[in-house]
Amino acid sequence: LWEQGNESLYILLFLLIWGILSGYSYLLEFLVNDGVEGSIVENGGGLLLKGSIVGLILAFLIVWINYSWIAYAQFSKKTIQHLRNERNKEELQYKLLRSQLTPHFLFNSLNTASNLIATNPDQAESFIRKLAYNFKHLIKNGIQPLNSLEQELKIVENYMHLMKVRYGDKVILEKRIKPGVLQLQLPALAIQLLIENALKHNVASQEHPLKITITAGPDQVVVNNTITHKPEQIPSIGIGLNNLKARYKLYGNQQVSIQQSQSCFYVKLPFIFPELSE
Repeated sequence: LWEQGNESLYILLFLLIWGILSGYSYLLEFLVNDGVEGSIVENGGGLLLKGSIVGLILAFLIVWINYSWIAYAQFSKKTIQHLRNERNKEELQYKLLRSQLTPHFLFNSLNTASNLIATNPDQAESFIRKLAYNFKHLIKNGIQPLNSLEQELKIVENYMHLMKVRYGDKVILEKRIKPGVLQLQLPALAIQLLIENALKHNVASQEHPLKITITAGPDQVVVNNTITHKPEQIPSIGIGLNNLKARYKLYGNQQVSIQQSQSCFYVKLPFIFPELSE
């Protein structure tokens, strides 16, 4: 009921306290005048005037103290909630980073590098450099809550270089980016996470290649992939889309939208504007 900014309630409290104290002063003066004949003329209503002034001061002090206490309580509540949100962000970022640096991903990447060293040393060197660059960005950008779309696309480009070595023409990446959106922000590694999900849940082949399309407009990024047949076993550590949804909840009412047709899987990622989420 008592909230900072509700001026009508504070005005009502002020008038109520002032009225009660003024009424008490009037009653006291009436009783004094009734007991002492002729005191009205001598006092000239001085007791009522003094009582009104004292009541005015006391009413102001009581309302000010009440307002300050409530404002402080609300400030403390918001500060505590902000600290809790920051802690949750750090925990979610840690889970995301841990999910990216899985032994499975590292094992497959090193196997690919080993095979390339024996068959194509020049390509192996490029692959290892890209692998190191990829891990550098996972560590650096995975800790940051948000990345610009430009940063996300650079991470995806580097990641897809690794996947191209593994899959070749079995995986096709297409980007449709409208002008003026590269500096808008998304949760860190959000697009790469969706690409990893697409590769994990679909079997790519020359007959049925996996096509992934990234479309960026003024309000959101849409990542969609064609659906092939699922692998027999899908390794999972229980993070992924749930982690992404939880991170979006920390920035307000924006939500990840997931849709699926017979041939395609769509995920819509709204851009995040931190100044509007605080």
